Amino acid sequence: MIVPSAKPVPIVLLTALLLLGGAAEARAISADDLAESIDAFVQGALRLHINARLVSPDQEEAVWSMDLTRATIGGRSVRVRLDGTGIVVVADFTPYWESENELLLVAQGQTWISDSRDGGETTYRTSFITLPIRLGEPIIFLPLGAGTAGADEGIDTDLADHLNIELEVSVERYQS
Repeated sequence: MIVPSAKPVPIVLLTALLLLGGAAEARAISADDLAESIDAFVQGALRLHINARLVSPDQEEAVWSMDLTRATIGGRSVRVRLDGTGIVVVADFTPYWESENELLLVAQGQTWISDSRDGGETTYRTSFITLPIRLGEPIIFLPLGAGTAGADEGIDTDLADHLNIELEVSVERYQS
């Protein structure tokens, strides 16, 4: 029977302690680097404020509204989804830094509308626009189009006959 020597255990233990000590020092250095990276990240972070509202064409006040504020970074989108009777609207807003105070905002919209006049047939429509904007400048995104009911630009549904969907978007620097 072979009995293991007691000598290798302290050597293994000593080696493990040296490796752990080196790893702890490496963690301290990377913690400083991490803090700098977080600071740089926060300096480039953005806050998107989105106000979604349903507006009657014959009235100027909103019938319904919702405010949403999300933090993001350049190149990462913020999604808004509105579900209603016979309609679903999904909009993605992606800001990209252009300069110190200017952004390129990519707005993508998708709409699904079930029109009871067509036997419940669902129509699908997309929109895509790229807008140069300044920080804090509000823009209006109309996922159903800017036309009135029956116009080529708009969608002719019961909803479009009575309400317009507007998404007002502004982008600012993130401040904690």
